[in-house]
Amino acid sequence: MDPIQEQVLAEVRQAQTLVGAKLVAVCNTPDFSSFGLKLRLPGKTVVAWVDCDPEGNGPGHLNIEEET
Repeated sequence: MDPIQEQVLAEVRQAQTLVGAKLVAVCNTPDFSSFGLKLRLPGKTVVAWVDCDPEGNGPGHLNIEEET
């Protein structure tokens, strides 16, 4: 398996933690440089920020943070 395939599979495993979540809002950073999805899971709310490398040539990824 090549490195890009391994990276995509790692991202898929992370995204699978969101299966069954309820989408409750769409949000953005204060400077509008990024956007995310606010999701409710049993016992917690998370924001899945949609990120990409600066060049925009990677597969992209979700940065999942628990809301505080």
